Amino acid sequence: MRDRGTLSSILLETRHQSLQRSLGEREQGGPHEQIRSKPARLRFTRSCEILHSSLEEPLASWKTLEPQMPHWPSTWRRYHLTDGIRVVDQDTVMIEARDTLGKTQKGLLRSSSGTVTYSSSHRLKVELDVEILAQILGEGIPGGAHAWTPSKLQQFFFMRTGRRGSWEHYRVGIVPFMMLFPKTFDLLGPNSENVRLVRKVGTVVLDNIEDALVRLSRSRETDAIEHHLPEDGMREARNISEVRVLPEVRSNRLKVGYYPSKGDPRSATSTVRSLRPFDTSGGSEHFALGSRGVA
Repeated sequence: MRDRGTLSSILLETRHQSLQRSLGEREQGGPHEQIRSKPARLRFTRSCEILHSSLEEPLASWKTLEPQMPHWPSTWRRYHLTDGIRVVDQDTVMIEARDTLGKTQKGLLRSSSGTVTYSSSHRLKVELDVEILAQILGEGIPGGAHAWTPSKLQQFFFMRTGRRGSWEHYRVGIVPFMMLFPKTFDLLGPNSENVRLVRKVGTVVLDNIEDALVRLSRSRETDAIEHHLPEDGMREARNISEVRVLPEVRSNRLKVGYYPSKGDPRSATSTVRSLRPFDTSGGSEHFALGSRGVA
């Protein structure tokens, strides 16, 4: 009788209730999070102004909510003739992908095929974890072993911090997580059995955190993490890339989404000119969390 009552309650629940229930259903990792930020979810459900730590000013229903765009600092104005008063969500950041390298008459040009939107809080978690991993690898190999293994590195990370890493909380995996930073970590073996630092002296993270998030957002489409190494200067452009198919990266729960440019998604748009990002005033979803769609 109890199972029959539970089944009937599931069939009679609304779409919002089913989405809320799906947040608690997980096999591993941490709890599911909402896709959109909290101000974006509350703006059409409250008649009063919304106050949140990620907002610089109160958000009303007649104001426009926009993500933070550090690559377009001169395009933002608080008051716009068409959009009205614009409020910036500091937790949602939109950047250029910068994932295409083209050869010109004057050298190589790094351009973008779209934009990438990510959560600022998730970026801080990833940045802190990768710094701790680099520090552990730089302290030497314990127990007289020849090289570090990903499982041993994950064990020492838990012993030092007392928590699981963001790669396990958001179901990325420690091997794909380290593959996002090719200038910092060197994975050895056909199945990445061992890991070491690329730079022997020092434990500084050499990769840009934004480039790592771009690789993660593009990997959801191809199930592979590509290491593009652009060459600056007048030398010939060489296509240096390491591609490894990892189906598990599609189901990760980090708030990172890729949005192609208008027209042909494969066409590159120069990063020298300012790109006008897509409108987020309607509360559209910025991220894609695998195959599970939660609101």
